[in-house]
Parts: sequence; C-alpha cells; structure tokens
Amino acid sequence: MSNRTILSAAVVVLAAACATAEKMNEARDSWQGVSYEEVLRAWGAPARSTKTPDGRDWHTWVTESYPQQGSSVGFGVGGTSIGRGGGVGVGVGMGVPIGAPPPPERCERTLIVVDGKIAESHWNGPPGLCIEFKRK
Repeated sequence: MSNRTILSAAVVVLAAACATAEKMNEARDSWQGVSYEEVLRAWGAPARSTKTPDGRDWHTWVTESYPQQGSSVGFGVGGTSIGRGGGVGVGVGMGVPIGAPPPPERCERTLIVVDGKIAESHWNGPPGLCIEFKRK
C-alpha cells in the first residue's frame, strides 16, 4: 500500500469523524437559550441536579443504549442421493450468544440553567447516540 493511499484513507476517516462531531455540536447547540420547562417536556426529569454557589442550576440527563443480544433459530431441509439410495433430512438449530455482552453506550447531557434558560451545556458520549437528542 502506498503512502498516498494511506494518507487518502486517513483524510477520509478524519473528515467523517469531524462531520459526526459537528452534528453532535449542532444537537447540543440546538438547546441554547431554550427554557428549562421545554427541556423537561422533551426529556423528562433529569437524573441529577445541583445548584452551584454562583446560583446556576446544573441538570444532567443520562441515556444508555444496550446492544440487542439474542438467540437465533434456523431451519434447514436437505437431501442426498447415492446410487439407488437416498435420504432427506430436516433440522432445527438454535444459536446462543457466548461471552459477556458489550457495555452499553451512554450519552450524558448536562445543561446549565440561568434565569430559567439554558445558558451552557456539556455533552459526553458517542455522537451517534447523542445526536438523537437534537431539539426538534
């Protein structure tokens, strides 16, 4: 593989990562200046809240997304013919996941409220999960 091919692939990966981070920033910024009541209507009660000495209210919402793990069932029919003899078979199989499931993805959104409006926010988590919370 040439250096030019490696560089091209790195640029594509970096551009995709930037686009995803940009979408997450857009989702986060969509709540700027919105009333705390509107956030409550959209997301429900926060997981935790606190008031800082400077009088600002900090509210954090946490969402976890668990991967879909499950068993699978398969059904098969087959046949064979050797010379004058033959046979037909039917089978049913079931697959069961082995090992520990992967940890859940987690999106934490902390909104800082001043005078009843969102003044600042901090989001942590995978962009693919967090962008789902963009204001509609």
